[in-house]
Amino acid sequence: MKNKTIFKREATFKNRINLPIPPIPLKTEESIRLDGVVDQYSQLYLKHGWSLLCSNNDVFANHHERGIENEFMLSIAGDESPLSYVQATICYHHLLEYSDQRTDVISQAIIDDDYVRQLDLLGKWKLKKVNRSFNPIFFYDSFMHPAVIFFTYHVEGLEVIQKHVHRFDVGGSYKLRTLRRTWATVS
Repeated sequence: MKNKTIFKREATFKNRINLPIPPIPLKTEESIRLDGVVDQYSQLYLKHGWSLLCSNNDVFANHHERGIENEFMLSIAGDESPLSYVQATICYHHLLEYSDQRTDVISQAIIDDDYVRQLDLLGKWKLKKVNRSFNPIFFYDSFMHPAVIFFTYHVEGLEVIQKHVHRFDVGGSYKLRTLRRTWATVS
């Protein structure tokens, strides 16, 4: 792990106010522009000539000359700061909300050490003391890929903590691969 940067969960929250984004649609043939989703994150922007679209519960990028690109994160750029990669992970999950590939990752479900202490103080934390940090982290892996790890806490039914690993391509690309696994359950 190189250049490790530790964040609070608030770093995953949208931090720009823009025009309202479209509501999550039912399956429709109509193309809906999702550019406003990216605009909600201060360190991210769409590359010149690109737009993000949703149609038939599928999210894709469209370039005015090159056409359709299914890897929609290729249309997103940022300042390559650790915060921009953290924001890109949340933006990715936010965009998937418009598709059939929805995830259960929302900013409010992401935890950090302060949030766990608050839950414990209120008697809502069912796990015993855990000797690890839950703060979101950014780092470069051994192959110099930017990576972000965070944990989410879900209380719908069985209480679950999930670990989410996001690994970006090298060279400033925001294209990413994800891995999610259950870290702990409380019954």
